[in-house]
Amino acid sequence: MNITFTATAIDKITALAGTTPIHLKLFFDTEDCGCSVNGVPTLWLVTQDEPGDRTAETEIFKVFYRGKDEILFENNLKIDFHEANKSFILKSNNQIYHTSMSLVDKR
Repeated sequence: MNITFTATAIDKITALAGTTPIHLKLFFDTEDCGCSVNGVPTLWLVTQDEPGDRTAETEIFKVFYRGKDEILFENNLKIDFHEANKSFILKSNNQIYHTSMSLVDKR
């Protein structure tokens, strides 16, 4: 999986993360969604990966994701930030996965 970030998203993540090293996890949250394919992508600030996690190819941040979730996403993703909504956008060339993705601090 390849993930690119817009300059706006990079600036926002850097500001929210503070001075600690930035490690992110693209997490597909299925809790209370009824089915394992009905979920919501969320971006987490984490300290390290977990067993079963894979690492996405990125140009700036280390991004982890659960190996079992790889089938839910296209190979090339982009993360942007929408200033008016104060939320992140996860998209690919073919679809928009989430227009109001939050960044949750799990450190």
